[in-house]
Amino acid sequence: MKSKTCILAFLVFATFSTYSQNFMEGFDRFSSKKISYLTLTDGTKVEGDIDDLDRKKGNISEITIKVDGKKKTFKPEQIKEMYLPASGLDKFSKQMEVGTNLSKDLNNDRISDGYAFFEYTQVDIKGKVQPLLMQLVNPGFHNKVRVYFNPFASETMSVGVGPMKVGGLDKSYFVKVGNKPAYKITKGDYDEQSKELFKDCAAAMAALKKDSDWNKFEKIVFVHFGCK
Repeated sequence: MKSKTCILAFLVFATFSTYSQNFMEGFDRFSSKKISYLTLTDGTKVEGDIDDLDRKKGNISEITIKVDGKKKTFKPEQIKEMYLPASGLDKFSKQMEVGTNLSKDLNNDRISDGYAFFEYTQVDIKGKVQPLLMQLVNPGFHNKVRVYFNPFASETMSVGVGPMKVGGLDKSYFVKVGNKPAYKITKGDYDEQSKELFKDCAAAMAALKKDSDWNKFEKIVFVHFGCK
């Protein structure tokens, strides 16, 4: 018991000492017991509980929100952005990993409370550009490179005790720079892709040269965020 307690204490310390630079995990399940917040493309705000959520090829294809007892269904093209609450233990683990950097364009309180932020954006998938609702996993240090969860990505090894998890990084993400469509960056092609992605930041390139391991990707994105 003492050994397990020590391990847990170490994991808590390690998590809190580094989580401001870490990506959020992708949310797989969402709570119907907490309010979801949608902003439609026409500026309309919608608040209510999730009644149903459909996916197509891993991406959200339709969401039904119960507002004042009435169901309202929305397609991705109707939604500009939304905050969806994680369910169960997902909330606890992801809440531990969310960054503490304040962001002027996001609702930091919601993200710190275990909400995923999705936005409707153009994504290049195998040469075909299409608009999708994507979960941002680097809120707080996303102004230069926006990193999105890939629902089909496998994950590297992690260490966990109970609901806590330290380590483990998806083997691919989608990244968006400026107004260009988001594209996939993968562990297998990271060496070449990272040089192109971070080439405008000397500090990021120096950090990349020092350690180009895929598991440091989120740290390099954070360094890049700090470049002038």
